Amino acid sequence: MTGAILSRDLKVAFRSGGGWFYALFFFAVFTVLAAIAFGPQLSALASAAPAALWLAVALSIQFSAADIFEHDLRDGSLRAFAAEQGGLMPYWLAKALALALTSALPMIIAAPFFMTMLGVPFAHGLGAAVLLVIGAPGLLFVSLLTAALAGGLRAGGLLATIIAAPFAAPLLIFGVSATKIVFAGNGIGSPETLILGALSLFMAAVTPWFAITALRVSLE
Repeated sequence: MTGAILSRDLKVAFRSGGGWFYALFFFAVFTVLAAIAFGPQLSALASAAPAALWLAVALSIQFSAADIFEHDLRDGSLRAFAAEQGGLMPYWLAKALALALTSALPMIIAAPFFMTMLGVPFAHGLGAAVLLVIGAPGLLFVSLLTAALAGGLRAGGLLATIIAAPFAAPLLIFGVSATKIVFAGNGIGSPETLILGALSLFMAAVTPWFAITALRVSLE
């Protein structure tokens, strides 16, 4: 089941120019606007780059995941999946993989190139990309939770985002801190990086159950 849903979502995303394009486009626009906002001084751009990077990635993933469950809720596919499998974990896993491949992965690949617009050396941008590999899964899980709350509990998008914000805040804090250390030339093996990885693992363990519970509420 997981493979079938993943294949379907990937075909829809690439055929329609879906979340993969919009997430990357938003990421690019956010980075360009940040470069314009902080002016031409490379020192100012480089100091703002870590926060700009993580905010851009978090907002882009959130944007891509906003309606990831909506179509299946509306056309009854989610109910059919639940009845056929007796559980929604395979369905959630397929959605998570689809979001990772169409949203997070393109931004991770593009991050070193976009960081050069903010005065960051390409080598340091590669280090930032490695940190995104560690921390972006946590942001992805939080975005899926937000989408499930919005659809499953029929909460407004803004309300669901506010509910999920406490989950995302630690990831952003330690992601920015670890990125500053990398940009200072001290490598990725910092305590902040270890905490970032631990937070992603924690989100992977906790958020699926809340998301699946929210989706089940929509089926009752």
